Amino acid sequence: MTLKRLAFWSLLVPACLGATQIRAQGGGMQGSSALPDACKLLPQSDLEALFPGRPVVSKGPTLSPIYKGPQYSEGCMYMVKLPSPTSKLETAKFTTVTIVQWGGETEGVNGSKATFANMRSTREKIVADPSLNRHLEPASGIGDEALLETSSSEVKVSVRKGDLIYVLNLDIYSPQSQPNAVALAKQVAARWKEGVGMVEATAPVATNNSVDIPEDTRTSSVAPVDQWPDACALLTPEDVRAIFGDMKIEPPRKTMGQIKFESRIDRVEALPKPIRCFYQTSRADLVNGERHFVTHDVTLIVSNVAATPELSKKYYQVVRKVGEARTELSGLGDEASINIMNQIYIRKGLLVVEVHVGGGDRDQAIHDDATRRANELAKLVSAKLH
Repeated sequence: MTLKRLAFWSLLVPACLGATQIRAQGGGMQGSSALPDACKLLPQSDLEALFPGRPVVSKGPTLSPIYKGPQYSEGCMYMVKLPSPTSKLETAKFTTVTIVQWGGETEGVNGSKATFANMRSTREKIVADPSLNRHLEPASGIGDEALLETSSSEVKVSVRKGDLIYVLNLDIYSPQSQPNAVALAKQVAARWKEGVGMVEATAPVATNNSVDIPEDTRTSSVAPVDQWPDACALLTPEDVRAIFGDMKIEPPRKTMGQIKFESRIDRVEALPKPIRCFYQTSRADLVNGERHFVTHDVTLIVSNVAATPELSKKYYQVVRKVGEARTELSGLGDEASINIMNQIYIRKGLLVVEVHVGGGDRDQAIHDDATRRANELAKLVSAKLH
């Protein structure tokens, strides 16, 4: 390369670099003081005012790419820890602000107005897809023009304030989420002045007195307590005598139960009727001149009353699998099965019950007799199920 060409490139390269630097700094706003700072446009104190008493954690700034020229804080993220409506744990919700464009011209093909118009057109095409379940509308009172976009998971506010374009995202938490996002977006706009850069906001962000905790909207998987039947009405002493008439039968022992509703604040509701009814039966047999006692534990358990038939079917499949009830039985409710321990699971509508005859685990003849009695008892119980 000749000396003449070297001289040409030595003049051209600094000129190109200089032009790049001026565009990055915003068309005439010189010095680092003119560079935007996302974490100063959206300080942590704003979130603390809107989420009083809740921990706010700064995740720090995100620097702009080096190809944009002198680096600045292009984005900022905060995490707010909020009470979960469905458990005792806290849930993390995020707030971010991202600077899309700044410091250039307002008018013209590449100006902020044209850029924001392109952003609007893009978002309109996206929300037009009904499967995304997103809503877009203009938002007044924020900068020079703004768009408010909502979905089931977030609130997005896109704003143009003079030569500055930014997007603020806030995770959905409660009905407070949208007004909080709007309030934060307004404060960002108030801290920017075209041709000057960042300025002090004239008024602080609005303060909430408390944080809304959304209601637990989950529906219970079980039926109300007044719909649970009496286990000892499904298996009465008369039923047991009909099958175990050759044995001594002790009075029934009842077990009460309760339903625990787990949420941010657990709630326990007692069942008014017993969910377990237990009978002890015994008989003394004379074998080779010696007395041998045969005993059977006869039990009925109301395993579950589901809120819907679909949930009842799922519950039955779970207890059947856990109980290893591999043999299906016909003529007992909607579904029934028995395992090798003479436990019979019956589903009828919303109800799942267990009928069990224990005893004879080490004597095949007694065990087979218990199986027969369990099946006969299950028929009596099934006839009472609704």
